[in-house]
Amino acid sequence: METMNRIFKYAFWKLKRTKVYALVGKSGTGKSFRSKILAERYHIDYIIDDGLLIKGDRIIAGKSAKREEHILAAVRTAVFGDEDHYLEVLTALKKEKVHRILIIGTSEKMVYKIAERLEL
Repeated sequence: METMNRIFKYAFWKLKRTKVYALVGKSGTGKSFRSKILAERYHIDYIIDDGLLIKGDRIIAGKSAKREEHILAAVRTAVFGDEDHYLEVLTALKKEKVHRILIIGTSEKMVYKIAERLEL
């Protein structure tokens, strides 16, 4: 746990009855891998990672930023900059009635932007 504390900065805030957790760290540091451990530990059912809404091992909605060919397109996908992508995930979030969610990002600014965009 100490290692994780050094690598990742953990942020928590509560808005609109949804508890939002954030896992922030540099690319390639294992955030996605560790997110499952954190989700289990804190009883978080949903994860936002690289443009995807994930519940358990299942993708509920979205598209992966990792499949984009260009870096700017990947960033846009990750922060839900495309209107159709944004609406797909927003609709799924409302349908699923999410109470706890973990957002994975490379900066706090990115995480806040995603949370704001998805009305969390």
